[in-house]
Amino acid sequence: MKKLLLSALLMAMIPASLAVAGGAGGAGFGGQYYDPGLTSANHSLMYISGFGYGRSEAPFGQRIGGFGMAILSGDGTAAGGVGGMLLGQEFRAGPLVAALTLFYGVGGMAYNDSGYMVLFGEADFELGIALLWTQVTAYAGLQAWGNLIPGFPLSSAVVYTPVLGVRVAWGAF
Repeated sequence: MKKLLLSALLMAMIPASLAVAGGAGGAGFGGQYYDPGLTSANHSLMYISGFGYGRSEAPFGQRIGGFGMAILSGDGTAAGGVGGMLLGQEFRAGPLVAALTLFYGVGGMAYNDSGYMVLFGEADFELGIALLWTQVTAYAGLQAWGNLIPGFPLSSAVVYTPVLGVRVAWGAF
């Protein structure tokens, strides 16, 4: 019982520490939106991410932080993970928040039976609501990634796709 209580206390300290520090951290879930005119390949991609960032004061605050993301496809043609930096600009009006956020980094992907080290980028527009120490946000954006090695960079495997998803963050809002 003591171990369970200690574990619960430690887990509760994570969002509390973010609230005191003026930052946020959370998790997200998203998926690929297929449109032949906007997507280079339809792989039914799903995204699971974790992130953390510091932010300056509202109503026009900047975000800077990091993220990690797992990428999975339903048909098995793509899978991997990336990590890197996030930069953003947020606009707040009471509990409502809108933000433009850029994620960029490197990672590894298995794509069409080949393995690649990839360069990753995603630009998102977010709309959300912050209540107490929790913020729920819906996002839409454009994601692109391409090979770094093997092969000449951004030549062997390049994928771009619109993305939609939801993120939940905990911190100081």
